[in-house]
Amino acid sequence: MPPTIIIVPGAWHFGTKHYKPLTDRLETAGYKVIPLDLPSVSDNPPLTGWKDDITHIAQTIEQAADRGEDVVLVMHSRGGHCGSDAAQGLSKTDRQQAGKKGGIVRCVFMCAFAAPEGLSVFFATNGPDEWIDVKHTVCSPTRVEEIFYNDCTPEQIEAAKRDIRPQSTLCFLLPLTYAAWKHIPSTYLVCEKDMGIPVVAQEAMILQPGADFTVERCGASHSPFLSMPDFTAEVVRRAAGEKSVRARRGAIEGLTVSKLQMCNVKSTRPSTKRISVILDGYLKTAMTPNLANADPLIR
Repeated sequence: MPPTIIIVPGAWHFGTKHYKPLTDRLETAGYKVIPLDLPSVSDNPPLTGWKDDITHIAQTIEQAADRGEDVVLVMHSRGGHCGSDAAQGLSKTDRQQAGKKGGIVRCVFMCAFAAPEGLSVFFATNGPDEWIDVKHTVCSPTRVEEIFYNDCTPEQIEAAKRDIRPQSTLCFLLPLTYAAWKHIPSTYLVCEKDMGIPVVAQEAMILQPGADFTVERCGASHSPFLSMPDFTAEVVRRAAGEKSVRARRGAIEGLTVSKLQMCNVKSTRPSTKRISVILDGYLKTAMTPNLANADPLIR
């Protein structure tokens, strides 16, 4: 039996709506897919949204595991934060040690926050980005065409915009308590046209101490599930263990961080981009080259 795919959406988005193109392709390939809608996203999101999100995700994983199902946890953007917290104690290894069946066998971070413990989303970004409109307890995105959907069709953009809803601000302020990527085998999908989490930030997360991601790459925006659903489904299927689904141009099958670090990364841009990342538990400033101009091995 193939593993069950659970999709944790990013901020302001709904798993059942925005991620339907990805869900449809995975279901066609024979997978059971559970796309989640999180309590922290609604017309009037509750203050307790962060805790409610984690509870909802964890309960969904646990219910699947109790049925004896292996789980691939697919997390997008901010979903990497709450999804990681929810994964604590629910890996297949952890559950086997407790005499239980099923559990998470792999995580997929889809241009997602893969942070160390103690880090909140807004702390990682030095406060809300200028395109996030914060109004006390709720926040909403602006310029979504540019930030989220810059490679989508006009029809895709309009449909996606209709379903965007406010997000509880508290979700961006509370620190991570469990870094799932440290404990569960993980894949990271780098999206090179992403304006929400720029590629330089994605690369910094891949290369942080203790990381051992299998890295896939594509030329998508922050929404590969809309603009490149076929490719994104293939990434998830490879993460689920399908050996026959070969990587196409745009991703490198089996590229791990150790291989990435060995690449001759060079930037032809006049300067590198400064980003704030957490390394070894401390806030430092990393100087990370934009890998769009890197060695062909990792392009």
